[in-house]
Amino acid sequence: MLALVLTACGGGGDSNLENGGGDDGVVGLSQHGSTNSHNDSRRGTNCMDCHTSGPGTGVFVTAGTAIGATDVEYYADSARTDLRGSLEVDAYGNFYTVTAIDILTPDTNGFSQGAYVTVVMPGGTTRDMPGIVSHTTAGCNDCHSVAGSRSPL
Repeated sequence: MLALVLTACGGGGDSNLENGGGDDGVVGLSQHGSTNSHNDSRRGTNCMDCHTSGPGTGVFVTAGTAIGATDVEYYADSARTDLRGSLEVDAYGNFYTVTAIDILTPDTNGFSQGAYVTVVMPGGTTRDMPGIVSHTTAGCNDCHSVAGSRSPL
């Protein structure tokens, strides 16, 4: 099956209004080197608080902060052989997309298949999240933060 690789563009909001960064990417998809996301007190908090029905630009499908990582990958299987999406981590350590990832898209009953997440570090080393996330839990910083139940990414 063809994997949806979401690595072509960058940006997470109107950089001139939201964070003072450069205008170096497309709003709604993180990109290596992009500075369109937040580099202030919002970094590391649950992105979905503002980027679903709040004041943030765009409705994110998944988002979070993974300082020091290069990419975040979304697999359909626990063996991590069926890649369905890959997001680049931007210059501020954030990753996000407004583009649908099939395994995080709810069906007519409101359920999604869910994704097995892998964080890719420089040099290609990886950190696999042992559990699965669904469309309702794809705001990674909700759990992975100083205030969350898991350590920050």
